[in-house]
Formats: sequence, C-alpha cells, structure tokens
Amino acid sequence: MELNRRYLIAATLLHLALFALLFAGSLFPRKIQAPPVIQAALVISERPQQPAPEPDRPNLEEQRKQEQQKKIEEQRREQERLQEQQRLQEKKRIAEEETQKRRQEEQRKKQDELRIRAEAERARVEEQKKKAAEEKQRQDEIKRKIKEAEEERQRQIDEERKRQLEEERKELERIKRQREAEDRRRREEMMAVAAAEDAARAAAARGAAQAPWSAAIVDKIRRNWQRPPASADRFNCLVRVEQLPGGEVVRASIVRSCGSAVLDRSVENAVLKASPLPSPPDPSLFERILNVTFCPTPDAC
Repeated sequence: MELNRRYLIAATLLHLALFALLFAGSLFPRKIQAPPVIQAALVISERPQQPAPEPDRPNLEEQRKQEQQKKIEEQRREQERLQEQQRLQEKKRIAEEETQKRRQEEQRKKQDELRIRAEAERARVEEQKKKAAEEKQRQDEIKRKIKEAEEERQRQIDEERKRQLEEERKELERIKRQREAEDRRRREEMMAVAAAEDAARAAAARGAAQAPWSAAIVDKIRRNWQRPPASADRFNCLVRVEQLPGGEVVRASIVRSCGSAVLDRSVENAVLKASPLPSPPDPSLFERILNVTFCPTPDAC
C-alpha cells in the first residue's frame, strides 16, 4: 500500500511537470523561418521564356500562421495524447491496483476461508477428541461402577458366606455346648442319683447303726415323760433335739405336733429332763441335731 502511494505521487508530479512545459511553450512560440526560395530556370526551346511570378506576401504570413497553428495543434494533440496515455496508464495502474486488490482480497478471502475451514476442522477434531474423551470417561465410569458393583456384590457374598459360616460355627458351638451341658447334666444327675443312692445307703446304714442309739434316747425320754391328765393314749410327734457331744440337751422343739399344745410341752419337758442323753456305741454316729419320733408306748408308734 505504501509503494502504491509512492507511485501515485510520482505520476502526479510528472504530469504537473509536463503541463508546465506545455504551458511555457505556448507562451514563447518559436519564430518560423520561411524556407529559402529556390530559383530555377526552365529552358524550352519551342516556347519563349516567361518571368516567374513573385511570391505573395500575405500568403506567406497566412502560411506561417497556419504552420504555427498546426504546430500548436500538434502540441495540443501531443499533450492530449500524453494525457490520454497517462490517463490510460493511470487507469491501467488503477485497474492493476484494483486487480491486485481483488487478488489480495480473494487471496485474503481464500486464506480466511482456509483459516475458517482449518479452525472448523480443528474445532471438529477437538470436538471429536472431546466427545471421544467424554465417551471414554463415560465408559471408564461405567466400567468403574460395574467393577464397584461386582466388588460390592462379591463383598456381600463373602460377608454372607462369612455370616453363614459364623452362624453355622455358633450353631455348632451351641449344639456342642448344649450336648456338653446335657452330658454334664446327665453326669451330674447320675452323680446326684449315685450320691443320693450313696447317701441313702449311707443314711440307711447310719440309720440302721443309729437305730439302737435312737431307741435308747426315745426310751429315756419316755421314762422322763409325765402324761398330762386326760391326754390320748396313742399319739406320736416329731421333736427336734439339739445336744452337745456329751449328750447334754441344749434345746428341744416340736417339729410335728403331738395333737395338742399340752402334749407338745410335755414331750419337750421330757427331752430336757432326759438330759444327758445316751451316747452312741460308735462316736462317729454322733449327731448334734436329731429328729426323734416320740410315742408314749412302743406299740403306739
């Protein structure tokens, strides 16, 4: 653009210089010299010679003016031709500039189109990449969720299996404890039965061994018993006797009544009066507390 401006300024200055020269030429015209007169003689033998006519002065002046006018016209035409040539050159230059501008504009448009297409293609590629990345991210997210769901399902299956195994283990332990408890209870029951049987046998044996001692105690109590007036002839009661190792009675209390309070008091008094009670034949048979069945006569028991 700067170069075109310089060309335009140079062409304008050149035109101005040409106009100045033409204007100066019109102000100072050159004097046109008449061509030299050539005199010649024609000799004709058959005719007599005639004198040549003298040139007409007014015609020479008119001829000079015509030639000067002709030169001015030629200069004008030359100036017009130059101007036309400059105009054509300027028009050509402008056309070339317009063509160049159009070419540049077309080139710019093509470049813009190419740039727009490139940008559109780049945007399309970027959009495809973005969509591909989003799709990959979505697929990865789906895979991650599927993996997490599978891991969660497997974890639940493992936990359920562990829970079932734990429940089975607890159930087996419960059954084992129950069986052990049942076995222990049966053993304890058997041991209790055996102990009871042993105790019964021991009690029976001890009772059998204590029978003479108990009979001697009851006999001594009878001897110290005083029948209350108007009391029954046949009765029996159970009296609790607490004694010391030497047979001394500490306390006597009715466990099962003899039928009346008077009889009960009489039996308790008889036990206290019978102190000290007879000693057992075997010291190991001694018991500090005895439950003695009392009846007034042996056949009343």
